[in-house]
Amino acid sequence: MSDPRTGIPARLAHGVVASLVAGMAAGAVAWLLAGLAPALTTDYTRLDQLNAMITGAAIGGTVLGTRAYRHRAEVLLSIVSGTLLGGVGALAGATPLAFAHLASTPRQFLLERALAWGLMSTGAAALLSVVARPTSRDRFVERLLLALFGGSIGGVVFTLPGVSDLWQGISFLWVGAAIGIAIAGPEAWHAAAIIETLPERGRQRHLFAVREWLIDEGDVVALGEAQVSCQHGRIALYPPAGGVVAAGHAVRHPTYLHASQIIAVGRARYRLQLIGPR
Repeated sequence: MSDPRTGIPARLAHGVVASLVAGMAAGAVAWLLAGLAPALTTDYTRLDQLNAMITGAAIGGTVLGTRAYRHRAEVLLSIVSGTLLGGVGALAGATPLAFAHLASTPRQFLLERALAWGLMSTGAAALLSVVARPTSRDRFVERLLLALFGGSIGGVVFTLPGVSDLWQGISFLWVGAAIGIAIAGPEAWHAAAIIETLPERGRQRHLFAVREWLIDEGDVVALGEAQVSCQHGRIALYPPAGGVVAAGHAVRHPTYLHASQIIAVGRARYRLQLIGPR
């Protein structure tokens, strides 16, 4: 579906997709690393804790690192922070049920495993939110619910009978995707607007080359010599003295934007997508 005034697809940011893919890739790495864990301990409780910490660290570092790259922030610091917070959060979430061992029937074991994975993902998402974009309480709760739901499904898949190696691999990828969406999703689909750089004409777009800014109330984003801000829920464009081209028209004076459009500042082009009410 497109905005009828611009033809621009009414879609979510590419960054949400990038975060999902990054989380899945990190989940695959965590799956491979978890295969080495039995060589470090034979205690099942410690093994569960170690796997949780490995999973949270791999996913957290990758998701926050790629997020920082998209937002032009400190990538290395985000990777280190994500690795530490993701690992600690996942460990804290998984530990209570790792020691409890309350299940006495196969069905109870399935529920316990699903809850353990859900809490692992929720713990990771909770601490990763500390260094992610500041957000409201409602968005924070939404992040936790997404992580809990996705992690619980991953726990169910992990315990499916049959080809256990296959199910385990799928569960790690699923949890990575769930945490990726939990971190990137709420801040994107509740933002007032999303600005994304466009490749130069004739060049192909690459998912992980995406640069984007999420705009909420009070934010100001510099687009070259121009600026875009959010004031009282409305998106304002402040062009430089030479003006900009917005939606195919020259703009030389500050104006409010009422539709998604392409903005050209010099040779650079940006896609502005309005999300919130306007």
